[in-house]
Formats: sequence, C-alpha cells, structure tokens
Amino acid sequence: MPAAAAVNLAIVVAYLFAMLGVGMWLTRYVRSEDDYFIAGRSLNRWAICGSVMATNVAAVYLVGPAGRAYTGGAALLLMAWTGNMLAAISAVTFLPRFRRLGITTLSELLQRRYGSGIAMAISCMWMLFYALFSGVTMLTCATVLTGAFGGGEYFERVLIGVAAVVIMYCLFSGLLAVVYTDLLQAFLIILGAVILLPLGLKAGGGIEVLFDPAKIAPEKWLMWRPAGQPDDYLTMLMLLVLGLPYWFTSQYMLQRSFAGRNVEEASKGLLWAALLTGPLTLCYIVPVMVAGVNPELQPPTGSADSVLPMLVQKLMPIGLGGIFLAALVAASNSTASSYLNSLATLFERDLYRPVNPDQSTKHYLLVGRVVTMLAGGMGLGYAVLCHRSEMNLLESAWMIGSIFQPAIFVVIAGALFFRRGTTAGAWACLVIGIGYAAVGAFGGWATIGDSLQLSHWPIFAWDHTKAPTRALVGMPLSGAVLILVSLCTAKWASDENRAAEHAVWLNRMRFTPGDWTPRRRAGFGMGVVCLVGMIVAAIFDRDLPKPWNVPIFLGLLSGFVAGVLLAAGRFLPAEETEMHTRAAIEDSRFARYLATGWTWAAVYAVAIMLVVALYVLL
Repeated sequence: MPAAAAVNLAIVVAYLFAMLGVGMWLTRYVRSEDDYFIAGRSLNRWAICGSVMATNVAAVYLVGPAGRAYTGGAALLLMAWTGNMLAAISAVTFLPRFRRLGITTLSELLQRRYGSGIAMAISCMWMLFYALFSGVTMLTCATVLTGAFGGGEYFERVLIGVAAVVIMYCLFSGLLAVVYTDLLQAFLIILGAVILLPLGLKAGGGIEVLFDPAKIAPEKWLMWRPAGQPDDYLTMLMLLVLGLPYWFTSQYMLQRSFAGRNVEEASKGLLWAALLTGPLTLCYIVPVMVAGVNPELQPPTGSADSVLPMLVQKLMPIGLGGIFLAALVAASNSTASSYLNSLATLFERDLYRPVNPDQSTKHYLLVGRVVTMLAGGMGLGYAVLCHRSEMNLLESAWMIGSIFQPAIFVVIAGALFFRRGTTAGAWACLVIGIGYAAVGAFGGWATIGDSLQLSHWPIFAWDHTKAPTRALVGMPLSGAVLILVSLCTAKWASDENRAAEHAVWLNRMRFTPGDWTPRRRAGFGMGVVCLVGMIVAAIFDRDLPKPWNVPIFLGLLSGFVAGVLLAAGRFLPAEETEMHTRAAIEDSRFARYLATGWTWAAVYAVAIMLVVALYVLL
C-alpha cells in the first residue's frame, strides 16, 4: 500500500476509535430509556439539522448517486433535491401534527385507529425494513473503504468489521451518540465537499470541461429524461413516491423530530437540513462527472460506486483525505446506527413494553441493546447477499424500499385522513400491496402470466423486477385496496366505534397557527413561484442551456425550501404548549459549542473561502 494511503487508513481507524470513545463518554448522559431512544427530547434545530444531513448525505445522497453520475450523468441529483422539497413540506404539515399527539412511535397512532394487530404488524415490517436497510449503509461503508484503499477481494471481511463497529457504536448511547457525533461528521463532510470540488475540477481539466460537449455530452446534464434512458423520469417518479414514506411517515426520520425540544425546533431543524444539503450534493456530483473524462481517474475495482472514495484518496492532500474518508465512514456508521436505534425503539415501545410493563429503566435498555445486536446481524446478512448478487448501493436500497414503503405509507396516511378506513381495509392493503411487490421483485408476475397464457396483459407484461414499476404500481394499488375494502366493511361496529374514538384523539393535532406577517407572505410567495419554476424547468429541461440547467434547478429548489423556512411560522403553532424538561446533555460541551447557529455559519464561511482559494491558487 502506498505511503499516502497507509497514512489515510491510519487516520480512518483512529477516527473510528475516537467516535467509539465519544459514544462511550456520552453514556453518562443516558439516564432513562427516553435518553437512549429519543435523546431525552433535548435536541435543538442545529443538532437535528446536522444529524439529518450526515446520515442522509453519507449513505443515500452521496456515494450511490455519485456512482450513478459517473456513468449516467446528473439526473440522480433530483433524487436528493426532490427529497429536500418533500422534507420541507413534511416539516410544516405532518411533523407538527405528530408532535401535538405526543407520541414516540407512529404505531401508537395505528393502534388507536386500526387496533393492536395492525400496529404490531407494521412495527414488525418496519423493524425488518430497518434491519435490512442498515445493511445497505454497512455496504456503503465497506464500499468507501475498499474503493479508497483497495482490498476488494476482502470485501466481505471488511463488511463484518464494519458491522461490528456499527453495533458497538449503537449499543453505547443510542440516539444521543448518533446525533452529536453526526454533527462532527456533517462539518467534515461539508469541508470535504468544498475541498474536493476545486481539486476535482482542476484534475479533470478545469471548469471549462463542464461546458465542452466533446468531453461531457449535453445529455449527461439532463435532469428529466424520457423513458428508456438511464435514470429516466420513471426513476424520478419512483423517488418521489418512495420519498413520501421516507420523509412523512418514517419512524427513522421522525425519531429525530420526536427528540426535538419542541415542535418549532424539530421543524426548523428539518428545514435547515433540507436547505443546506442541496448545494452540498452538487459539490460531490460535479467532480465525479469531470473525473469521467480523465483516464487516470478511473475506479480501480471497476465499480462505479467506488469512484468517490477513489477521488478523495487520489486528489486530496495526505491526512486531509483521511479525515474526510473517516467522516464519511463514520457518518455511514451513524446512518446504520440510526436505523438500528429506530428499530430498537419500535420493539421496546410497541412490542415488548405492552406485554412487560413496569420494568426498570436498566431492563428496557438491555432489551433495546439485545435487539440492536440481532438486527445488526440481519443487516450484515443482507449486505453480504447484495454484494454477492452484484447489486449497487441504490439498487440495494430500492429493492427493499419498493416492497415495504408504499403500502405502509398508505395505511398511515389513511389513519390520518381517511376516516372511513377500517381494520379489514388496512390488512388488505398491507397483504395485497406488499404481496404484489414481493412477488414482482423476484419475477413472479411474469412466471404467472406465462403459465396462464396472459403475458400480453399489462399487469403481466410490465417488468415488475424493476423498482420503479413496483413503486408506481404499488402505491395506487395499495390506496385503491384500502378504500374499496374499507367502504365494504365500514359498517362493522368495532370499526365505527374505533373511528369515533380516533377522531376525538386526532383533534389533539389541531392548533392555532401563527399569523401572516410580511416576511411569511414573502416566503410563501417565493415557495410557490419556485415550485412552479421547478415544474416548468422539468418540462423544458432539454431546451435549457447545458450545464446551466443544473444550477437553475438548484436555485429553484433552494428558493422553495428557503420560502418554506421563512413562512414556517404561519403553519406551526402560534404558542408553544409542550413542556420542556432540560436534559443533562444540553449542558455538555457538544451542545453548547457544536449545536449552535454560529458554529454552522463559521463552517460555511470557511467552506466558501476554501473553494475560491483552492481553485485560484492550485
């Protein structure tokens, strides 16, 4: 191994041990199960912002999309940017209403609406989904390590080591450790992005390469592509469909909001994360696309997913590249740990506590940690399976997301907005929605069509092995089943009584929003204009000058999220009604010095100066 790689690898290992040490140190602040599972409801907006940024950028919005951009172009940027828009909408619609209910898990909502059977079933499905998805993030982490330092032939051994670190990290301090170490990761990922951007442009031949159609074809800059092309509009629509359950009804994402001090801090934290993530993803995608024109910057393992860590290793200065890779690995670990922590919360609150009430705090913490270990082993198994099946990172995530998320989202949305929904309708939705997707994922519909000689029918002719097909068919199918079966069974006495009780309980979500002010009106208007602009830009994307269409989309996205942020007070409760009990972690150095707006402002100021200085001086 070259000396530079050895130094960077040593930094990665030392950094990971340091993060484990931080996790052990934070155990002093874990004094109840609430501290472990929802961080004692102590998080302010900047802590939530950093955690959301680090866990999403590392695993979902960065390494996988960078690999797709290397081969197919910039279209996958819309994956991140559409998600940011959905996050902003969720922050002022679903999130404040869930907070008003005072729940810790969404299963509490489902139990009141559909009964304990549905609530337990969805909790089990979520736990399975989160266990498997933790494996995707373990896969991401192993890809970063082997892509940067080689050793692809030992990939599965690296995976096992990664899984061990993830599980140990999560066992110590739960959500507290995840969130406050995520802040460190977020700052380092931001600085790494702005350092990699000018270095990548220089290595590829300068900024003029972006405008040279002979080196980067204009089609690679298209954001909204016709069907049949790589990452076409069907993929974008799938990401929109899967983004709804991810941002609106996911226990994993909402757990950070449940851990906020109050509804305003929770909402503003998600909004700031949505605003700051947009430019960050662009800083990673552009160097990867430029690297494609340089024959010396090809991924050594032949895997496009490894191109980003390879660029970091080759282009960034010795030591600095190691710190950034360490942050990327640690953030991937945090993502996996977040999924495992959400899983443990669901098991402890929804399955274990109801049948074993009045146990000690120590007992419930032990249960959560045992479940974390078992789920981590399941995630490792899924990661190994994906590696042996040669699925890339995004395909590994979309495989399980397209099976579970559409039907679960429909059931939860129905509990909120469809008052005639019944338990039978919810069961039918889950069985048919998830059953359809699971059969399709393994090619079952084509086999059935051939055996019945009905392969010319659309349901059998479509390729259900593709995630976009499953998501775009599964969501409306699940919705139709819930409505039809519920209407046929709406007269059942038990469902009528439960619906009436549920309606009374849902009244707790109602609140008096803030008044309109000139600032909020301006923000609302800006959000509407930018949303319309995004739609118009998508329609005329092919006619927009390349690559200027990319910053146009980014500007419209950022304008939309900024508009929602300015107008948020109009959609949040006018008066704070939640009583906040100050948690011990809030007096720590992490909270006082890292989780502040001034620290974020300083990091971004340094980042902007670095971009300009590195490009001009190197």
